[in-house]
Amino acid sequence: MNRERYHRAMYTVAALWNWILSVLFLTLPRIDITYFYLGGNTIPPTLLWFDCLMGLIFAFGIGFYLIGLDPQKNHGLVQIAIFEKTWVFIVGLGYFLIGQASALLAAVVTVDLIFGLLFLEDLMAIRRT
Repeated sequence: MNRERYHRAMYTVAALWNWILSVLFLTLPRIDITYFYLGGNTIPPTLLWFDCLMGLIFAFGIGFYLIGLDPQKNHGLVQIAIFEKTWVFIVGLGYFLIGQASALLAAVVTVDLIFGLLFLEDLMAIRRT
């Protein structure tokens, strides 16, 4: 697989990852609130901020899809994507370390870090050309 096809596929997979996770995390607490324990032992009085976050994660998936259409022309979106993936990892790991997030959530945010590192590698490759 050539580099361009690889990067298109990578951003498409990242988009699917975000879309699947956001829909699952929006849906599961409504089916059974105990699914919310993935994020810790405390159920908030409202899911307002959680729902907003899942909407933004879905929107980032749209951004990743758009990057995948033409990675060469979307440097700004790639930079935002690197920040988003790294930030999600840092926050998730922090909450896991203080005992307010599960190991499953820590695993999910580790996948985000991997995507962030792959995005960084892509940005560096684009800038070299």
